[in-house]
Amino acid sequence: MSLLGRNSFVRSCIPVLIGICMGIALNMMVAPFLDDLCDPIDTKDTENLIKLRETKMVHEVDTKNKEQEPGKGEVNDQETESDGNDFYIHEQKYQREEIKDGKKFVRPRFASTELGIREKLFVGVLSTPHTVNSFGMALNKTFAHYVTKTVFFTNGKSGMPPPGMQVISFPDQDNKKLPIHALKYIKEHYASTFDYYLFITDRTYIRGEKLYELVGHISISEEVHMGAILHRGDQGDMCTLDGGIILSQNVLSKVYPKIDSCFLKSEQNPSLAFEACILQTANSKCSEKGGDKNFRSYKVDDFEFDDDITSLRSDAMFNSSFSIYPMPDDISLYKIHRYFCQLEINLTRQEIQKAKDSIIGLSEFAPGGKGSLQWPIGVPEAFKPNTRFDVVQWSYFTDTHIYFDDDFTNIRPLQGADKQDIQEIQQIAFDRLISIYGDKFKQFKLVNGYRRFEPSRGMEYTLDLELYGKHRHEKTEQKRVHLLRPLGKVEIVPMPYVTENSQIHLILPVYESEMEDFGNFMEGFAKTVLETSDNSYLYVIFVYEKKKGKSGDPFAVPKTVIDYHLNNHPSRKGTVMWKVLETSEKSELDLLDYVMRDLQSGDLVSVCSIGMEMDIDYLNRVRMNTIPNVQVFFPISFWQYKQNMVYQKPPYPPGVELGQRYGHFDVDSYEHSSFYMSDYMNSRKHVSPSDTKKTSLIDLFLKVQSLHVFRAAEPSLRIRWKLLDCPVRDDDKLRCNKRKSESLASRSQLAKAVFDYAEKKHLSVEEVVKSAKQLTNTIG
Repeated sequence: MSLLGRNSFVRSCIPVLIGICMGIALNMMVAPFLDDLCDPIDTKDTENLIKLRETKMVHEVDTKNKEQEPGKGEVNDQETESDGNDFYIHEQKYQREEIKDGKKFVRPRFASTELGIREKLFVGVLSTPHTVNSFGMALNKTFAHYVTKTVFFTNGKSGMPPPGMQVISFPDQDNKKLPIHALKYIKEHYASTFDYYLFITDRTYIRGEKLYELVGHISISEEVHMGAILHRGDQGDMCTLDGGIILSQNVLSKVYPKIDSCFLKSEQNPSLAFEACILQTANSKCSEKGGDKNFRSYKVDDFEFDDDITSLRSDAMFNSSFSIYPMPDDISLYKIHRYFCQLEINLTRQEIQKAKDSIIGLSEFAPGGKGSLQWPIGVPEAFKPNTRFDVVQWSYFTDTHIYFDDDFTNIRPLQGADKQDIQEIQQIAFDRLISIYGDKFKQFKLVNGYRRFEPSRGMEYTLDLELYGKHRHEKTEQKRVHLLRPLGKVEIVPMPYVTENSQIHLILPVYESEMEDFGNFMEGFAKTVLETSDNSYLYVIFVYEKKKGKSGDPFAVPKTVIDYHLNNHPSRKGTVMWKVLETSEKSELDLLDYVMRDLQSGDLVSVCSIGMEMDIDYLNRVRMNTIPNVQVFFPISFWQYKQNMVYQKPPYPPGVELGQRYGHFDVDSYEHSSFYMSDYMNSRKHVSPSDTKKTSLIDLFLKVQSLHVFRAAEPSLRIRWKLLDCPVRDDDKLRCNKRKSESLASRSQLAKAVFDYAEKKHLSVEEVVKSAKQLTNTIG
């Protein structure tokens, strides 16, 4: 480097060195002042320092006035003295409380249990063995679906209880002690489960919806003892069980400790015995008022519905009552229930009309005026699409067929619920026209029909009806009618609690025509279950076809594959077992009847098939969607298209890719299912031995109304393409052929294959359709 270059470098570094020196000097000058600012409080004023910091780590120590409390700071007291010697810092480590009696605290399963949230209303019905099947059943049918829990109590055995009713019988024949026995039973089984408890006799008619609304508006913190007044006195009112008595949880909690003392008293009737027990144990007197609500009851003497309802119809007290008593017979109970149902319908219609009038009146002050109102009034307006892809499509229908119902069908015959829906909507439209034009028209004919489903509104219909008069020479008229079937209130269906820890028994039938893909199934099972220790077991059924002159074991290779995987996982050897079944015809019920011998009623069963890809997400979905005595699960699986129709050239992917161009969800496939063996055993009783061969598993469960068949698309259940072997029976052959044609490829892919085939063979346009049919029959 030259001398000139060195001088220029030194000149450029001089300002940097000067700046560093000035910074060090300035820092040394200002540092003492900064230390004073960081400690503005005098070290003697330690009390202000502690209040300022508000920390648990700084504890003032005054050896003159205070001593260390026992049990505090004993775990680790490492004392570090400060500069001022005025306070010490105590480092305390967290110490868990010792578990008493060796019992570990277990949190409740539900948050409502831990928070103390209870059910709303329990109803105890006092009955007799002679009336529980008449009055009790009528009472159960008219109001039990409105309340949370209903239990019937009788003195003496009542024989076989009616279906759907819980009947508790006590050996004590004294009818006066029956309400005391009921209270003791509630103490033992439902002591703190409900907020309110209603006690009635089976001769009481209860308006369940109104009663549930009543207790819903009373604070649960209040002590409620209300009901129908039996007589009034200076010492307090007495209520009667015939009209109903409501007790809150607060009152009953005082009764429980002294409930046994109520058996020592003898009263004239059950109502007096019940009231005396509540007064003695809880010191609570009955009244018509609970909170700011009144319990309205109505007593009828020598009631005869057909004769007395005319005068009672105009009685406001009768129409607003929660309970009507006593009922002379169970038929009168049904009749009065029908009267109040019709009364509620009329009141609801009046409220709807008032709401409509209010909306119309307020619309004058809204932007657009009355012209901005949507039809029908009170229903959300129709969806306005932003692009052409958002347009909700209309489906055209006639009396016999429906066109363009979905993206995959052009026309299909009307059947089932669709046919019933369209017939009902036509009749409603014709009845409406008659109400407008009188008896001018005698019959009608559907000319055009359109319908679409609006997610925000419901099902919309547009009908063109040709109307015929009473006489043939009269000219026909055409009317266009618009109808809407609005969506009802969305309700959450309560379901029992289930977990993902249930054990699954996978049932895999293997036929001779499916042996080639058995190795792929076992590889997937080994990765998903054997290597992960999932709580699942595989039950393989080798189905031998009855043939004459066969030699050797056709399933020798699959059995060897099973032994190979079990030897690789010796700790899971009990996970897979196989058996042999010889049959001449495929039958799902015969197969499950054979498996049922080795399973218990509480086992969870999942029926599988060769070609499916085993996935842990699918197994967990089976556990969550299958509920004993409530629900069975039939997933809609994703079926792969034929690979040489989808991909340009090999090699093809080893697995099934999820996508519109690679496969489709087959809604006609019911091969995969999951259920509990107890549900299968109960449903199996509905099928006679002669119908076993022609009854499918899905049809078996559909016959049982108490079971819900759950169908949903399952992306984690993927099936590799295979050529379906359609049965000979006509009822299954049509559906199977439909599945077989849809399993090849999508419409666009099939069309491309047809035109490529026609171009390759140098066919004319007229011969394309014929070549397409030949291609469909020969592919595979």
